Amino acid sequence: MMIQILVSSNGCETVEQLLDRIRNDSVTLYSVSKRLVDTMLKTHSIGTVYAYRSMLPGLWESILGENNFSRKAFDRLAPCGTVYPSIVKKIPTPDGVKSMLKMSNPQYRALVSGLAVSGMRIGEWLSRKMSDLEIRPDGYARVKLQAGETKARTDRFTFLTKEIVEFIDIYHQWLGMKSEYVFPGLNGSQSFQYGSALEGIKRLFARNGMTDDKDGIYSPHSFRTYADAQLRKSGMDSKYVSATIGHVNRLQSEIAYLDWREIENDWVSKCAERLIFFEKQSKNENRVSFNPQPNVIGFSFSVSS
Repeated sequence: MMIQILVSSNGCETVEQLLDRIRNDSVTLYSVSKRLVDTMLKTHSIGTVYAYRSMLPGLWESILGENNFSRKAFDRLAPCGTVYPSIVKKIPTPDGVKSMLKMSNPQYRALVSGLAVSGMRIGEWLSRKMSDLEIRPDGYARVKLQAGETKARTDRFTFLTKEIVEFIDIYHQWLGMKSEYVFPGLNGSQSFQYGSALEGIKRLFARNGMTDDKDGIYSPHSFRTYADAQLRKSGMDSKYVSATIGHVNRLQSEIAYLDWREIENDWVSKCAERLIFFEKQSKNENRVSFNPQPNVIGFSFSVSS
């Protein structure tokens, strides 16, 4: 979608036409980038514009070469402005999340369900390696996040239901690629990129009637608030919810005295079964059918008996 906006905002019909104009010096990659930013600022939230703009340096370096791109010139000639966290994040309903999962391919089903249950930030979830998932004998997983990988710079754990662990297994079988990452990128040597994940999640929101307006937006961060509410509704101790999601400001000095074994036991007893999206009625209940095309989100992904 970013490429489509980049091309159309610069009065071109194809990427090739736009690149020819850049190579012929009729426009510069910086003026092209600025036009994308200016066009999107009229119709998109500043956070979305920032995310799309962040994808441009890698695009220009891969197509035109690192020697033909200057980060300093890019920041000076195609600024985005300051991103202020003042936009209200709308929260999906449980039925809305379930509808998104039914429409998702295996990749986005694992991605969205993990965000909605664990409360992780999308960057935390995308950067997880399989070695970070401690699969318990009962099938659920404890997810390890080290201080340097979190916004609050504190070690913490969060949890995934057995159902989500199964979603991840199905995704990896579908992908047909071995990688150390839960969500591998195209070559498997790095994680799936934020910009691509954001685009797919926004499309899922929109296709299920959850669109941005003057009252707020739907974003991956919406799932943090959703997870917080669902964990509390399940009866998990309020302090433990804040610990697993990473709301350090709510814990203050208590963060140094958390007993993660106690937190895990509380999550297992109150949340592990209540946070299931699709109830199984038989051993064969969780069979799924999908179109085997990576990164496609817009087909029916159904649970059948």
